[in-house]
Amino acid sequence: MNLDADNFQYRRYHIPNLVKSIKVWEVLSESEEGLTQLELMKKTKFAQSAVFRILSTLQDYKLVDKNPADNRYTLSKKFAQMALGAEKAQKLIRGIADIMVDIRDSIKETTMLGIMLEDTFVMLQQEVGKFSFNYVGTIGLKCPMHTAAGAKAMLAYMPEEQMKKYVDKIEFVKYNDNTITNKKDYIAVLKEARKLGYATDVEEYVRGMNCVAIPILDKDGVPTSSIWVTGPSERLRVCDFPKIAKTMKEKSEL
Repeated sequence: MNLDADNFQYRRYHIPNLVKSIKVWEVLSESEEGLTQLELMKKTKFAQSAVFRILSTLQDYKLVDKNPADNRYTLSKKFAQMALGAEKAQKLIRGIADIMVDIRDSIKETTMLGIMLEDTFVMLQQEVGKFSFNYVGTIGLKCPMHTAAGAKAMLAYMPEEQMKKYVDKIEFVKYNDNTITNKKDYIAVLKEARKLGYATDVEEYVRGMNCVAIPILDKDGVPTSSIWVTGPSERLRVCDFPKIAKTMKEKSEL
């Protein structure tokens, strides 16, 4: 990655140590066999202490691997997974964008797209609702797994062993009296969602906010993401959930 540093728009706000870390990543990414600490010092022209601290930090965060046989450093699988994950997310968003707009235009509530990212459920994209008041989120929002309708929709369609690995890591924080607070009840909710074909959040995280979600499945029936609509409970009524889910499925061609 060759960037013209003189043309950086926000150069005066740059964090020097972060800039150095990025340079180390770039140099390592260009080496197939990896580099020793001394080789990195020569290529980056950074002091030994700076290179040592950067490599130590990256090792702790499992972003680089060190081969004990020759002390060479390489970018780790985790680093590659992060890069691939970002690319995959962008492809996913592009492929589902039209579906999200169709769902939003039909139901008129904010429509969101999310995926599992390691042990969390993250919102990737949204189409804001058509009403004067709508619920919206921040892209990258991490949603509580035990309340989020989107997370439930994905977990409900996962192979049981995979689903349990996620559920075992959930901290069942109680946000209000509607929140599911134990594993047994949560798994029962997932089984019901699988039977219905959609999952819900009935004011479990935020009072007055309801959500309905459907999973997006690959050719083998495994969930890759989920789409959900969110809105005020007086508009997104529980009695309308089946009709809303049916519309969502029709629009997404599921």
